[in-house]
Amino acid sequence: MIQPNSLNKEFDKYDSQYENSDYLKSIVSIHTDTKSQDICIRRTNKRENEQYYKWKLIYALVFSGMYPKENIGTEVHFPKGNKSSAPLKIDVAIFDNDSWFSHYNEYWNSKGKNLNELEWLQNHLIVAIEIKQEDGKGIQEVWDKQLKAYMKESARDFCLGILYDTDRLYLFQKRNGKFVRYNESKNENGFNSKSSELNLLIPDPFYDVPSLEFLLAGTKRPDVDLSNRTINDLSSISSLQSTAINVAMQNILRTMSENALIDQRGYNILIQTLALKIYDEKNNERYRHIPLKLYIQEDEFNYKSTELSQVNIHSSSD
Repeated sequence: MIQPNSLNKEFDKYDSQYENSDYLKSIVSIHTDTKSQDICIRRTNKRENEQYYKWKLIYALVFSGMYPKENIGTEVHFPKGNKSSAPLKIDVAIFDNDSWFSHYNEYWNSKGKNLNELEWLQNHLIVAIEIKQEDGKGIQEVWDKQLKAYMKESARDFCLGILYDTDRLYLFQKRNGKFVRYNESKNENGFNSKSSELNLLIPDPFYDVPSLEFLLAGTKRPDVDLSNRTINDLSSISSLQSTAINVAMQNILRTMSENALIDQRGYNILIQTLALKIYDEKNNERYRHIPLKLYIQEDEFNYKSTELSQVNIHSSSD
């Protein structure tokens, strides 16, 4: 059974292993090439480039045990309808069968004439991934113009879409012809939301990424019972989590501003919430298997009102 925080741990291992490296070895195929290649993961100023984040996600998915590397390819091309158009290039594609590469190689060796192989690929594409390094900018455009188009290449009833942008993770699903966030609480009207009704400000936690085993067994994200989580379900604070914390704080301040709470009352609510969280963490440190008490339920998360007192913050100090 894969542990819920295994993806986080692999991200941290990757950062430690390659913090002083300019190159790494590829571990999955790149288009039609299966040979391991040297991948440049830094710019001339030694800052991480987009390849750093692409291989960070691939390494984590593989070494966490969530997806076999034989099922994964990068720079995977799918033809567009017009023969003169350049093909779609999916940053990372995951198939439900490890024989996918032989079908893919056969299709491109036939110069696109073997449509049976293309059909096979479309029937077995289960995850499409787009990698960006834009610090959360332009998420709507990337979703509408790129990732959604990649997910449409899958002929399956369900396809998972992942947008990974500088340690921010956004999960989407194509299910029965609908394109929405994988966590349906981030859709204004749940599964029946329109594209304009998706909350694209809030990224997803890494523990929400489903394994291949889960996707093959069932397509719907399970409901998460926050009241039964323990401190063992939390991740250690690292550079990865600090990015998510900064985004969360920005969203909190934005929400306060939208509700005219950028004043003493608003900051009092924020400080009290953080104080409750600190108390809850210290209280549970000695009892690591006692359920965490500081959380809000999804129906409360979606509650819209200028009266923030309508939302209950459940805490062990209650």
